[in-house]
Amino acid sequence: MQRWRGAWRRWSLWTALVLLVVSMLATMVWLAGRYEASQVQTRLERDTADAVSDIRTALTHNLQSLQALPSDNPSHLAWEVEASDLLRNRRELVRIELRDANLRMRTHVQSPYRPVAWDMRLRDSGQSDLTIACANARRLGGPAYSSSYFQPHGDGLGSEMMELCVPLSASGRTLGYLVATYALQDILANLVGHNLTRSQEASFTEADGTRLAVLGAARRGSRMFSAQHLLDLPGSTLVLRMDSWHSAPSLFPNVLTALVTAMSIALVTVMVVLVRDNRRRLRAERDLADALAFRKAMEDSLVTGLRARDLEGRITYVNPAFCEMVGFSPQELLGLSMSAPYWPPERVEEYRQRQAIRFAGTMP
Repeated sequence: MQRWRGAWRRWSLWTALVLLVVSMLATMVWLAGRYEASQVQTRLERDTADAVSDIRTALTHNLQSLQALPSDNPSHLAWEVEASDLLRNRRELVRIELRDANLRMRTHVQSPYRPVAWDMRLRDSGQSDLTIACANARRLGGPAYSSSYFQPHGDGLGSEMMELCVPLSASGRTLGYLVATYALQDILANLVGHNLTRSQEASFTEADGTRLAVLGAARRGSRMFSAQHLLDLPGSTLVLRMDSWHSAPSLFPNVLTALVTAMSIALVTVMVVLVRDNRRRLRAERDLADALAFRKAMEDSLVTGLRARDLEGRITYVNPAFCEMVGFSPQELLGLSMSAPYWPPERVEEYRQRQAIRFAGTMP
């Protein structure tokens, strides 16, 4: 019963150790996967913030270029020439209009890259996005953007547009308005770095997640990472969203997890080897203990006295029977040289001479 109890205790300790090591290794692999996912998410959020910064910087440059157009020329010829050059160089701009203080059209130019069939009656209505943007610009005393709206094309398709209204003032009096129309799809295509959209998908969305314009890599993989960043503009706010897809987690989803798994396998292997070595050592110790016990039992059962000396005459071994015969303990006899305490006093000299002759090797 005691043997079974000891074996159960020993195996329970080994089982607890194995479970602890396996749990630790599984936690390490899981943490490695979580770390890799957090790295991907952090990189995606950084890319989204960089894209918003690039868009905001480009829109500011466009605003400065629009404000530099010569709007005070009565013939408008110089304005149309420079506005046309601006449209050719800035493909995200679809249309530029010059209007008076009552929002009546004075002149306009249109991008050669995106022909659009504009409905001027709807565009000049009091509820149009253009009118609302100019009302905000008048109220703010500076440029204002409209919310996005869908504009049909002449080919049966359409795209999301956004108006920018810039008030033209002199001596505190509003002389007119400069209206620029942006295509959201072209903003993504021309103002967001191509390195960001090569492996990721960028899109403008509404607050409820409805996509207005999409650009970027097609969906690959089943694990999606997303990041959103607000693009705050005067009078309007857009949400830039970037999505990145990765393949489903496998046995070795990344280098870090593969390294941790390899180290885990190596650690388990070392533990198995140590267990086997420990079992062999315990078996050898048990066999040695059994052999020593058997030898001790055999010695104790002998009735013949045994004594051994080395080449210099010192006593190196005595058995219990010999000690009982002479009346001395092993501690009193071991290490003694020529003379022994159990010799008869009257024959000590004779025994010494015999021992000297025997160890000198001159016996007949």
